[in-house]
Amino acid sequence: MNLLIDTEIVQDYTTEPVSVAEAKTYMKIAFSDDDTLIASLIKNARIWHENYTGRNYGTRQLHLTIEMTAGELYELPGPVQSIDMVMMDGCATNDYRAFGANGAQMSVYHSGIYEIWLTSGYSSLPEDIKNDILCITAYTYQNRGIDLSNEGANLVDFPMMSAQYYRRVAI
Repeated sequence: MNLLIDTEIVQDYTTEPVSVAEAKTYMKIAFSDDDTLIASLIKNARIWHENYTGRNYGTRQLHLTIEMTAGELYELPGPVQSIDMVMMDGCATNDYRAFGANGAQMSVYHSGIYEIWLTSGYSSLPEDIKNDILCITAYTYQNRGIDLSNEGANLVDFPMMSAQYYRRVAI
């Protein structure tokens, strides 16, 4: 059984995949008083969506430490742009195979603890994901004052999103 021990973000995004200007246009906001809040909501929406789908929405360099069993597939955080280096017991190794679209799955020939450096994420974010992020941002902006601790408070069901089509499910 494969076990993720640690994930380190070596280099994170330099910009969000959705800009404050795009969000303000989407929400029909003409003033700049809430720009900092909107930027924060965009980041939160992107993080929620990434966690839901198991994908990275911008180019990000990762360092993974995984205890891997020979012959078993491990789902890498994708989409994978490149596997930059793989090490076992402190030595670089080529004792692995990458499978699937963009090498999103990996299998090793020998069981052990592997360190993997990879570059992951979309170089160009699909439009439907961008729309989901805009939708979540607008929803959280509009409903930012709701106190969910109040028994009478309820939220409208969140609209169907494209996220379900991008979600990676372990089989």
